[in-house]
Amino acid sequence: MCFSASASFTAAAVLVPIGIYGTHIARTTDQKAYAPLAMTPAFFGTQQFVEGLQWTAIDNGGLEPLGSITARGFLFFAYCFWMIWIPFCAYSISKATETEAMQKRLKWVWIIASILGIGFYIPVFFQPMLVQPAIEAGRIVYNVDTIWHNFVNTEPVGQLVYWGFIVLPLVALKDKGVKMFGGLIFISIFLTWFTHSQAFNSVWCFYCAVLSIFILWIINRPRLKHA
Repeated sequence: MCFSASASFTAAAVLVPIGIYGTHIARTTDQKAYAPLAMTPAFFGTQQFVEGLQWTAIDNGGLEPLGSITARGFLFFAYCFWMIWIPFCAYSISKATETEAMQKRLKWVWIIASILGIGFYIPVFFQPMLVQPAIEAGRIVYNVDTIWHNFVNTEPVGQLVYWGFIVLPLVALKDKGVKMFGGLIFISIFLTWFTHSQAFNSVWCFYCAVLSIFILWIINRPRLKHA
């Protein structure tokens, strides 16, 4: 989380059980297509735990190798994992809600997003010295010095490409709850961009982590209808 180590660890302690519980609900209420989405809060919790360790490293004067490992770990989620996982969640849900044509489109979106996400992360993984995390205005800023990362992090076109692969697969689905979740992510993007553009990765992932609690309602709808 973008505020402190204790806040990050607290978020992890809340989100991981929510993800596990949501996955249990999805699998026991005949919503297996929604199981990947149900797992999402747990992955956000894991990312917050990793950033908690990053705060610990920074607070201890740049403790190594903890600092470099956790910086790459956090950016793995920010740059690679979410580019793969969110489109995959949409593709999985489409198997239960969409036409075969839409399923094929979302499958290709998932494949392309996965290739871009992996390509985006490779320089960070193999050249950890490119990543320079620092605290600015009480937030962690992950400075990554490559032409590609600068394009995606600072240029409107690059940002729109990244955001598009996260938001559009969700809002393309028929499920109104999933559409709403995608819309909330879209709002969080612009809220972060206008208020904390320098620390976008850290702050936006915090907002998304909080929003992922909404997924529990999406998964729990069958039970609520029969309550």
